[in-house]
Amino acid sequence: MTILRRLVIWAALTATLSGVLGAQEQPAASQDAEIEKEILSIEALKNNAMQKGDAKVLEEIYGDSLIFVNARGKVLTKKDRVKEFVSGTVKYNSFRQGDYRFHIYGNTAVVTGVACSVVDYHGSVNQTPRRFTSVYVKLDGHWRFVAHQATLVTDSPPGDLQYCNN
Repeated sequence: MTILRRLVIWAALTATLSGVLGAQEQPAASQDAEIEKEILSIEALKNNAMQKGDAKVLEEIYGDSLIFVNARGKVLTKKDRVKEFVSGTVKYNSFRQGDYRFHIYGNTAVVTGVACSVVDYHGSVNQTPRRFTSVYVKLDGHWRFVAHQATLVTDSPPGDLQYCNN
């Protein structure tokens, strides 16, 4: 077999395998769009509950194995996070979140975005924007918030972030 023929066969095989593997990794675009709508709806419920300090709604949305890493680097469980709202040690005076980007992998959704809010956290007010990554997993037919990590955006004033501008 000539070198040229081997290269053509190798290229065709690589392209075919890439297409097959890629198709297995991601569901159809319409299914992704539906999942994104479901997650955005849950995000709105969660964000509203956080502003109201509604621990009951948060307990419903949070997965039992939630790992929540706040912008200060503190790691919280579901119980820890809910307790912050029940005790009033976390209060959202204002809350905006957006610039969402989604990565859907079957029953798992990874969501990134920007949060611009005024938060009273244990008596200290913070209004530094945060970039976040959240993970939702579909368990028993319901999407659950199972992981979150936030990072303060300290290299740009809030006005420089497009989403934080009114």
